[in-house]
Amino acid sequence: MGTGCSAIQVVPAIQPEVAQLDVYQRSPGWTFPKGDREYSLLERSLYKRLPALRRLDRASVYAFQEFGAAAMTSQRWLLPVLRAIARRQINAAIADPELRRKVTPTDEVGCKRIMLTDEWYPALAEPNVELIDAGIESVTANGIRDATGAERPADAIVLATGFASHDFVAPMEIAGREGRTLAEAWGEVPRAYLGLTVPGFPNMFLLYGPNTNGGTGSVVNTLECGIGHVLAALGEMEAMGAERIEVRPEVAEEFDSELRAALAKTVWHSGCTNWYVDENGNDPSNWPWTWGAYRRRTARLVPGAYALQP
Repeated sequence: MGTGCSAIQVVPAIQPEVAQLDVYQRSPGWTFPKGDREYSLLERSLYKRLPALRRLDRASVYAFQEFGAAAMTSQRWLLPVLRAIARRQINAAIADPELRRKVTPTDEVGCKRIMLTDEWYPALAEPNVELIDAGIESVTANGIRDATGAERPADAIVLATGFASHDFVAPMEIAGREGRTLAEAWGEVPRAYLGLTVPGFPNMFLLYGPNTNGGTGSVVNTLECGIGHVLAALGEMEAMGAERIEVRPEVAEEFDSELRAALAKTVWHSGCTNWYVDENGNDPSNWPWTWGAYRRRTARLVPGAYALQP
């Protein structure tokens, strides 16, 4: 059950091992080539002798990720480039027009999480795989009945139906000043200044917190930026002889207003159903600018953004 990021890994892995594989799809998602391959001996030799080539290779990956981030946020006129890459992958792997129709999304590229895979479409095209997009009515004693009433037998059911993506610190319970918990402070929507700090919780820094995810980019880069901000805060505390540091409420509120206004213009709010946006239309997940902007904004402490106390 499912055709998201878990399913695109599970299905190709088990397809060669089973007699029949039924894949139940609620809605399709766009994919990009993963491009995993082994570096050749020549490449490894060149990278070893010329470190600049390694940096150039890394920079090219980062540049493409920044292109994607811009396309999904403030420069949506760039999205046709991403759409062309995704359509080419479908057309190259699937010849059957009906299967192509089933796997081709109708929503904008990037609205749902883009999936990286080289094996998904070839696996779906195998003769022992059937993609069912009618919807599931019920699980029966012998298998699964879809919305058309057709029942298919099943020896095993693999659930690839998502996870609790908005529970940032669960199951931990964190209490701040006067015993107020983080869950109480957040209410319905998790919020944090730069995804890192919350008013009322001195000396607490979150890594990969609210609104530090994205449609492209690397979580490693996000964590590096967050750690850099923590180090800048510790340096400021040491210089001021302070024992507590806390983001000012008005600064956090101003940032949150700026963030929500930018999010409303992104591809993630273009009309699809995705795990970024909750049932009330709130997006506590994504960063609505480029990752270069995140690195710049976290590299130092804005003067006056934090209150320091001895």
